[in-house]
Amino acid sequence: RIALTIESPAAPLDALMEAAADAIIIIDGQGVILRFNPAAESMFGYASDEVLGRNVSMLMPEPQSRSHDGYIHNYRETGTARIIGKGREVTGLRSDGSSFPMHLSVGEIRRSGEAHFVGIVRDLSDFRAAQEQVRRLEEQLLHADRLVILGELTAGIAHEINQPLTAIAAYADAGCALIHRDGDTPRQDMRSICERIGEQSRRAAEVVQRLRKLVRSGTVGRSRHDINQIIENVLLLYEYEIKKQNIEISFEPLETLEKLFVDDIQIQQILVNLVKNGIDAISAAGVRDGRIWIEIAAQENVAVVAVTDNGPGVAAQDRARMFEAFFTTKPKGVGLGLSICKSIAAAHGGSLHYAAAPGGGSRFTLSLPRRSIG
Repeated sequence: RIALTIESPAAPLDALMEAAADAIIIIDGQGVILRFNPAAESMFGYASDEVLGRNVSMLMPEPQSRSHDGYIHNYRETGTARIIGKGREVTGLRSDGSSFPMHLSVGEIRRSGEAHFVGIVRDLSDFRAAQEQVRRLEEQLLHADRLVILGELTAGIAHEINQPLTAIAAYADAGCALIHRDGDTPRQDMRSICERIGEQSRRAAEVVQRLRKLVRSGTVGRSRHDINQIIENVLLLYEYEIKKQNIEISFEPLETLEKLFVDDIQIQQILVNLVKNGIDAISAAGVRDGRIWIEIAAQENVAVVAVTDNGPGVAAQDRARMFEAFFTTKPKGVGLGLSICKSIAAAHGGSLHYAAAPGGGSRFTLSLPRRSIG
């Protein structure tokens, strides 16, 4: 707790009040404003003579203004400090009615034995605006990374959508042929054709829905999601590519694991990157019988998802830098994928680590808290 004794007004104090870049406000024991420096005038939009003699609560919006006098009264009665001698972030109220974030530090001073209080205020508006800009840039970077992934998967996606569309056309042609045959068309045959058309239509719609979800931008809230389902959705995106590359992907769901509190699109983005890296590594090394396997384990506080491949692994000299932004070993890589994945994991209260797989290959381990954080 700051406690100073000032017997009489001093010139150094006046000079400090005038020169300070932060707002300085001195009040008496009843919360009445006694001094209001130029920086405070600029910050709050009031001239000094407009506030002197008025309660300091005029500089705060509700409910803070209602609580402020209570804090001072409680401190004078009990000596227990709630805001005295401490710094905290609160909201200020300007003369035009607009509010702004500010950092307030309050200390006690004594003048002729009477308790007064000095508040030092720093406007946090620019700092909060910069934080918001960084947050928006991070969201744009996440979205851009998903678009890069989508571009790499274009051939497989086109094939996946084309298959049900082709089937729909074939079943429709078969139905027309049955209708134009002589005699009555068996009702069961037409029912079967219509059911198959419906199944293929739903399959195509599901593909489109998955893609729309993957590439959507903007703030996505977290909620409870089944990690097994997230992984299965990722594998559906790679269904065509793994067949083309002759790579086996195996996954054993852990049905007993509770749903995790996550942003499902961002976690899907991590797993899409890890699976894609495994496919690229196996393909570039010309590994025959390529294999990627995904395992889930439930530990005391975290769920662990391990993505392992039997590719060549990451060279020892590259492991220390592999999660750095713009570091890549791919000829056409940008070097943002793993960096973004690690950031997403950390934002969820988890982690992402690499280890060489037994017998060669790579093993990425994603840990996510089983209980929500924050």
